Amino acid sequence: MKWYIPREHGAWAMFIVPYWIGASITGINLHHGIFFLGLLSIYFAQAPLLTYLRQPKHKDVWPSFIIYMICGSLFALPYIWIDPQLLVIGLFILPFFCVNLIFAKLKKERLFINDVVAITALSGLLLFSYRLGHGVITVEAFHYVIVTIAFFTGSVFHVKSLLREKGNVVFRKVSTTYHVVMVIVMTVASFYGAAVAFLVSLLKTLVLPKKYFQRPMQIGVIEIINSSVFFVAIIVGYYYG
Repeated sequence: MKWYIPREHGAWAMFIVPYWIGASITGINLHHGIFFLGLLSIYFAQAPLLTYLRQPKHKDVWPSFIIYMICGSLFALPYIWIDPQLLVIGLFILPFFCVNLIFAKLKKERLFINDVVAITALSGLLLFSYRLGHGVITVEAFHYVIVTIAFFTGSVFHVKSLLREKGNVVFRKVSTTYHVVMVIVMTVASFYGAAVAFLVSLLKTLVLPKKYFQRPMQIGVIEIINSSVFFVAIIVGYYYG
């Protein structure tokens, strides 16, 4: 049996960071870890599913898909049974995931709008961990979801300006302008941790030598580091800002 594992570096950061931001600002507990294992298994399940949508000839995807979904259900369903509000959150995220499936079927996954839809879905995972830690979903949770969406959208701008839009001067200027604007917006909104993270993202592009942006692997590693900086900045800003 062939195991299908998500390989996109950026997607891994987008999956992990939002959830653990929600857990960290509400107080990490054992339930966060157990439920995360459920989400992780379900996240793994999307790899064989997307593979099949892209190339239906791959009939070997279903065993791994079923195993991943069973594992995900074993970890997540008990919590959903106890707290149906977690199901409501899942139903909120599901339509965004369905849109991603449609883009995969159409072989148009690299479109910017598809990236934003995926970012929105994955940033919504923050609501799960927030609910598990806080017991209720407050306006604060949605504030952090929006901040996370904004950050990873900036990351997509940056990566596309280095790869698919490498020769597009206008796109690169839009990317730089976006980061400048977000530094200002987050500062005015008193999200100082996020403002610092956006400033680091901006400086990363302006200061780092171009030799570090030559290959997709290099860009991916830098974005993972940048996502880690964002995570730390948000948590420090929450507790000490």
